[in-house]
Amino acid sequence: MLSKAVVLSAILLLGLSSAPAPKAVPAVALGPVRYEVRYNLKGISTKVADVAISLENGKWNGQDALHSHAQINASSVFRLFMAAEYIADAYLTPGSQEPLYSVNPIKKGKKEGKFECIYDRDAKVVTSEFAPPSANPVKGTYPLDGRTMDLLSLLQYVRFHDIPVGSTLDMHLLMKGKSVAATLVNQGPDNDKFPGQSSERLFLKMLEMGLMENGSGNEITVWRSTNENRLILGLETTLSSGAISVSFAE
Repeated sequence: MLSKAVVLSAILLLGLSSAPAPKAVPAVALGPVRYEVRYNLKGISTKVADVAISLENGKWNGQDALHSHAQINASSVFRLFMAAEYIADAYLTPGSQEPLYSVNPIKKGKKEGKFECIYDRDAKVVTSEFAPPSANPVKGTYPLDGRTMDLLSLLQYVRFHDIPVGSTLDMHLLMKGKSVAATLVNQGPDNDKFPGQSSERLFLKMLEMGLMENGSGNEITVWRSTNENRLILGLETTLSSGAISVSFAE
């Protein structure tokens, strides 16, 4: 679902001959970023959630890593769109922002589960396990080719990599134990959506399913800044009824 995607957050199966060049992560890009989620319907805009996504230097299995943590605090009304509370952690290599590990604990009432992705660079595979509350786990194994990621890892990967304007990247997103085909297009500069911010617009299209529980939210527009902090400024997606927008708050 999109609010999970705010967290923005999936995978790049690159259709180019080489991966987009990574941007080194400057100190100014570290720390928490907060977003406001609004549901828009027939000219009425209602705040439905707050999102916090942080990026810090950390460790994973004894090695240096970037640690990203995401949490969504949704209103009681917006919980109807969501399968569960949403918290996620992802660890990435500090030099190229390649994923190492991610986990999304799932709580639904008193029941618990998880969605976990392990990126094994020795075996060159990604293994995922989706264990929803009160259901049998769904496991999958995929090639570790820099082209397949969970959503939170994708958010940070896209944030810091140079993706040429006009290029289309083929992708696969790891969600709920599935590998979902998608494309990402850099549509170029767009300084109108967030005045005062130098930004560019990217378009993510999921080819098999959407991010919301009802299957909608399969086309997502993302804005990212082009200055040193490389912030994800916001995103929008159309639902079966209305639309969701996410905007940078601080």
